[in-house]
Amino acid sequence: MSYTLLAETYPAARKRHRCVWCGEFIEIGERYTHEKSVYDGGMQDHKWHNECVSAFREELSEGGDSEFSFHGNERPERLAPTA
Repeated sequence: MSYTLLAETYPAARKRHRCVWCGEFIEIGERYTHEKSVYDGGMQDHKWHNECVSAFREELSEGGDSEFSFHGNERPERLAPTA
């Protein structure tokens, strides 16, 4: 497995997107994590709720698997908004 993060940004959604982790919508105006990367030679362009990407990274740090089912995970409790 090879993974290279090319870019990570934190925009406010201008349209609805679907979170790669939980499958729920990222609503217009909501801040999210936009990741562009290469995984095993294939380009990836993922959009995550901020709490979903945090849950995934925590799972990885605890020895979890880096592969997951798209839209097949539970959305964690929402993070408090930041100013």
